[in-house]
Amino acid sequence: MLTECTGTPVERGDMSLNQTASPTRDVAAIIGMAGEVEGRVILEMSRDTALSVASQMNQQKLAELSPLALDTLMELANMVVARGVSALNDNGFTFRLTPPMIFTGSNLCFFSNLNIETLAIPLQLSAGEITLNVALRMNQF
Repeated sequence: MLTECTGTPVERGDMSLNQTASPTRDVAAIIGMAGEVEGRVILEMSRDTALSVASQMNQQKLAELSPLALDTLMELANMVVARGVSALNDNGFTFRLTPPMIFTGSNLCFFSNLNIETLAIPLQLSAGEITLNVALRMNQF
């Protein structure tokens, strides 16, 4: 999906398992899931990578995290997560996705009582690195 959106190849780095899903970079797009499957998916990247990706997707140079750039990054998050969760839908799981939210700034930090180990997948693009953090589990109704 990232290759289709940016027109450049994507290389996956070494995955890791983390205790939290707290973003550590300047820009984070977060999509939550609720239902039989719960959790969240976070795409995080540096400000420079975010601007470069948004510029590639819009085929125009974007110099700031404008509403257009942020909308573009939210749409990217939607497309990446939609492709990834379609297999869950195909297997009969029911859940809802929240609209993506974008957080920007240095020293991003958030708290959640949804304690789930997170699979961190670094993705290297010509624009820079995007880390896909996936924290999902079956709901404990």
